[in-house]
Amino acid sequence: MAIKKRVVGSSNDKTNAQGNDNSQVLKGGEKSIWTEISRHIMTGISYMIPILIMGGLIGAFSQVIPYVILGIDPSLSIADALATGQFVGFNETLLKISDVMSSFGFTLFGFAVPMFAAFTANSIGGKTALIGGFIGGYVANKPVAMLKFVDGAWQSVPPVASGFLGGIIIAFAVGYFVKWLNEKIQVPHSWLAFKTTFLIPLLAALFTLIAMIYIVTPIGGALNNAIKSLLASAGKTGEMLYAIILSATTAFDLGGPVNKAAGFVATAFTLEKTLPITARVISIVTPSIGLGLSTLIDKKLVGRRVYDKQFYQAGKTSIFLAFMGISEGAIPFALERPSFVIPLYVVCSVIGSVTAIFLGAVQWFPESAIWAWPLIDGIIPYIIGLTVGSILIAVINVFYRNKLIEKGKLEVFE
Repeated sequence: MAIKKRVVGSSNDKTNAQGNDNSQVLKGGEKSIWTEISRHIMTGISYMIPILIMGGLIGAFSQVIPYVILGIDPSLSIADALATGQFVGFNETLLKISDVMSSFGFTLFGFAVPMFAAFTANSIGGKTALIGGFIGGYVANKPVAMLKFVDGAWQSVPPVASGFLGGIIIAFAVGYFVKWLNEKIQVPHSWLAFKTTFLIPLLAALFTLIAMIYIVTPIGGALNNAIKSLLASAGKTGEMLYAIILSATTAFDLGGPVNKAAGFVATAFTLEKTLPITARVISIVTPSIGLGLSTLIDKKLVGRRVYDKQFYQAGKTSIFLAFMGISEGAIPFALERPSFVIPLYVVCSVIGSVTAIFLGAVQWFPESAIWAWPLIDGIIPYIIGLTVGSILIAVINVFYRNKLIEKGKLEVFE
């Protein structure tokens, strides 16, 4: 499968107004399946990146003010710090502003997956698919509660979220469903407005409802419950096995439901002083640092750029957010080529965590931001493990993408 190479900025650049590259075709004139998929994914990513950057920076600064500038103990929340009565006047105002910034910034994160799903679906099925994609992405983060008969009474029980993987699935499903509807439903010209503003959006919303509630969310929930059970049992069989499983599940979906299931179990073990949380805090940030680093070293390693230009700003942001303890900066990289990137950063996060623990790093405080580093026992082993995992991700990813370029399976970026 040979794909025509494109040099960014050249006269052959046939990128459309939405950032979609239509120049990559097979020799027979037919589009490569992966080219089409990646084009739609890249469109969704291009709209999602500003949300992550804005939310991440606001959320990060909301943590810098209390824990770096004002020097509050990292074990205290902003509310706890205010309750001590030590902060009055201007400092009290700063803390209150920080609290608002924290809520606002991390609320923006909740729109990343809906924005991605909406514009990926829009890229596939046009404007009539956008609302279905947004709804699906929102439900992927906040699934609809279902009535269940529990303890002798009907109760509204929210299922486990499917996260950005659910967002990918529903974006493509609703996008191609709407595309099919547009082709099959033919109406007179006078009825086009009814078709595009009412009929197809309504059918898309109903399709999204059924798909998310009865297919995507149950599968994601079953997976997460299985992982939660696995984590619980692993915690009782030895720290190293626990660290491996905790690292993998923490890194897997970059702050998504699997990550949260891992965090729930890990925090319980840590608060009970059963097992430390070292593996988790390292794996939260290793993917973001490693993938961000790959955008800084690609040209030095292989002599060329291996990413589209939008990823270079995203890479710097990803590294910055990682030092704030935020993993979502790596999501654009995971979405762009998930079949390779997700296994890569999961495996390398495990390697980094195990390296740190083997060398003697121990952390009990459940925070991965840089201001919590003074609370780590064995900071040098901790940094070594974080460095090992991050560099492996960066180097392997750069060489992998360069190999794809050489084989004609990825665009040439210069």
